[in-house]
Amino acid sequence: MKMFYMFKYLIVYKYIIMMMMMMILLLLPTNYMSINNPLIMNLILLIYSILVSMIINIFNKSSMYSFMTYLIVIGGFLILFLYMNSFAINNKMTFNLILFYLFTYKIFMMMLLFIVLMMKMDKFNMILFMNSKLLETLNMNNNIFLSNDNIKFIYSKFYLLTLFGMIYLFYMLIIIVKIIFFNIPKSLRQMI
Repeated sequence: MKMFYMFKYLIVYKYIIMMMMMMILLLLPTNYMSINNPLIMNLILLIYSILVSMIINIFNKSSMYSFMTYLIVIGGFLILFLYMNSFAINNKMTFNLILFYLFTYKIFMMMLLFIVLMMKMDKFNMILFMNSKLLETLNMNNNIFLSNDNIKFIYSKFYLLTLFGMIYLFYMLIIIVKIIFFNIPKSLRQMI
């Protein structure tokens, strides 16, 4: 019985951390309206993709899917960075401190809310686990991922299709880069 309660608290902590990350994901786009520099926008997108891959990693015991997603997104960001850097190379970057303080204040208040929530863990447990079906589902999900065959549970029925899609996209990326480099050895700015 003691193991069951410990397991229940671990699940609750995991979901509280996931909720904190999701709140940060909701707060990040609020600063987009005032940003006019593409490099800062790429930095925010990079932080966004790191948080999304961390949330994917919380749901899956195998971190392969989140790692592949992160690598594909980083490859796209590198292309975006080169493209934007060729156009915005002489622009002066201005940094608005008021917006930075506002964003920091929002994150601080959100963290404070979740710390208070963690301190009142028993009440939070009653709210979260009032429905026993939810607890059964969480137990079933965690028991599934204890096996050694973790990659099959990315998408339980379509894991081969997902793996094939990742390999195909990586292969096409290599082929397109080789074709562009050998046929037209120019920079991206000169090709436009």
